[in-house]
Amino acid sequence: MSAARLAAVRRRLDTAPPPAVPGQLTVEAPEQGRPCEHGNPQCAALPTRPYVCGPRCDTHQPTNTRPYHRRHITDQNGTP
Repeated sequence: MSAARLAAVRRRLDTAPPPAVPGQLTVEAPEQGRPCEHGNPQCAALPTRPYVCGPRCDTHQPTNTRPYHRRHITDQNGTP
């Protein structure tokens, strides 16, 4: 890359972005997390993380989220 091109790229990177992108609106949407779905009655704690079994809080995180993809544990000789 030539020195003139590098200088042009640096100038472009140093300029501030436009205040708004034409055709797009900035919307402040509140984060709506789903409550924990563990138990009956449900725990309903917030915040949660998404899992295959549904959103769970830190207390009710599943220990194994993919039981159908278990890897076989083998020893050094290759036997299970």
